[in-house]
Amino acid sequence: MDKVLFEKWRKYIPDLGEALRRMEEKNIIAVGVAPYPRIIPSVFLDHYLIYSVKDAADIDVLKKYAKILCLEEKNPKLANKVQATGYLLNNYAFQGFLKAQRYPFRLMFYQTTKKIVETLERLQLPWIGNRPESFENVVLKGDFRDLVKKLSLPSIPDWRLSRDEFLGKSFQELWDHWGRTPVVQRADFDVAGEMGTFFLKTEADWQLCHEMLSKDTRYTTVTISPFITGNSLSMLGCITRQGVLSSTLQLQLIDVPESLHGQPATGVFLGHDWGFQDWPESVERTAQDVVETVGRHLATQGFKGIFGIDFIYDTTTKEIFPIECNPRFTGALPIYSLMVIANEVPPMEFFHILTHLNLDIPFDFESVNRGLKKRRPVAHISLTPKGAYQMKFSLPAGIYSYDPVTMDIQFQRPGAFLSDFKKDNEFMLIDSLPRIGGRIIQNVPRLCKLIFPRTIAHSSFEIDKEVGRLITALSTALRKNQVRPDSEEAVSGGSEEA
Repeated sequence: MDKVLFEKWRKYIPDLGEALRRMEEKNIIAVGVAPYPRIIPSVFLDHYLIYSVKDAADIDVLKKYAKILCLEEKNPKLANKVQATGYLLNNYAFQGFLKAQRYPFRLMFYQTTKKIVETLERLQLPWIGNRPESFENVVLKGDFRDLVKKLSLPSIPDWRLSRDEFLGKSFQELWDHWGRTPVVQRADFDVAGEMGTFFLKTEADWQLCHEMLSKDTRYTTVTISPFITGNSLSMLGCITRQGVLSSTLQLQLIDVPESLHGQPATGVFLGHDWGFQDWPESVERTAQDVVETVGRHLATQGFKGIFGIDFIYDTTTKEIFPIECNPRFTGALPIYSLMVIANEVPPMEFFHILTHLNLDIPFDFESVNRGLKKRRPVAHISLTPKGAYQMKFSLPAGIYSYDPVTMDIQFQRPGAFLSDFKKDNEFMLIDSLPRIGGRIIQNVPRLCKLIFPRTIAHSSFEIDKEVGRLITALSTALRKNQVRPDSEEAVSGGSEEA
């Protein structure tokens, strides 16, 4: 760990040296599809390894900051078969990698399933993560709404219908229930990314929703809420031995048209803007109370470490309502933690690991909690992959500049941290950025992300026009000369895909 940063963190954690020594008694191996969301522990741990499934241009620069092993680099055929962590754990190649480790290790997971835990226990592998039973009553939207009411927290009205009842309703019947736009979500099946939330503003919106939910047989109940005019917000929590830490309340970017690039607006999460704030401190305190209350509830079930709660903020009434709980590392990480580190405060990942290892190392809880709420003008937003099937040109991961008139972009330098920026008008391209010639997966919510050392948002749904033009230009370039994999040209070999 950097000596200067070590001294800064010791103000919060007097026994920081002992904490790090005990954390590193075993190597921590973070396992997941992509490396960038797992980069933060490399700031403070020497015995830390990221095992990523998919290859990306990011890895070239990230290897300067962390030890990374990429399965696709060594065994692309196997990597293509890995659709879930459970499959990876049961694979002979991964088990062989673990057996070859000379230093004792622990595997770290951001979210587990019953099958993953069963495999870990069968193979007698030490691991860091939460058992599914510790969060099973918050992971589904309907269950979380019920918990919010049970805990007497601010709750948005909702209307529950069975699948058949809902599909039998007309658009007008749904609209008439509150006299305004209904918002529809599956209540008992979790769907992340696109097609998880439907805003029924028009008959056409209802027809799309009806078509999608008619085909889907994985759910039995829907929850319907009235549309609230306002912003989507979120807050992170971290359950520790000393209490529930919480982040600043952060603006979520949802359904931004330039980023969607023609994809239907169905509540697609795209990023955050930490420099934006149009709510009073009383709303921030309400959100913190919600996070702490839900965190204390999760703690009674054995949950430890990081989780997140999504809110909807009514800009008319100045009310805020919790609507969803994510019992895992969320999309705010690692950018939020990069901001915290730039403020010279230990990030939540540190306390997550500290708590999971049951290390009784005291820290200045109040000072850390205040430090976690310091804002900086930082934002990130994702590009969606729809319509781009193959990477046609090289885009190294790192810092870029652009001409505000022509929107020509120029690579400036490698980079992955906020400290790599030199000017406010630069941006970073990173996080699963495909290599030239690489296949681009369609059934995921994002392709890669742009990070800005400044505020870019006017609301959850609108960004600065110049940034919007930049995103449109980049998205258009990525989709140029594309060929659908199932087209005649692709079948006959016209595509460059290997």
